[in-house]
Amino acid sequence: MVNRYHAFPDPAQDKLLGLVLALGAEVWVLRDRMTLLEEALQERGIPVTEFIEEQAKRPERVPDMEEERNAFMERLMRVLTLEVKG
Repeated sequence: MVNRYHAFPDPAQDKLLGLVLALGAEVWVLRDRMTLLEEALQERGIPVTEFIEEQAKRPERVPDMEEERNAFMERLMRVLTLEVKG
């Protein structure tokens, strides 16, 4: 059983806080790992940062990226559907 953190009298506010904290942690881990990866590749003579920027601008990637984004948002919003017991 997971103990739930309660910071606010309204359980919905606790859910939102949990959502924000989970998203913040996810973003930090991704940024940190991406930076490490880019630095490691750069040290080996692979200019990956520039390549990433070029790839991000390719219009044929838009449908796949939107699908991945929507799946991520669904996982993220699942937190809001968890039952809160007061």
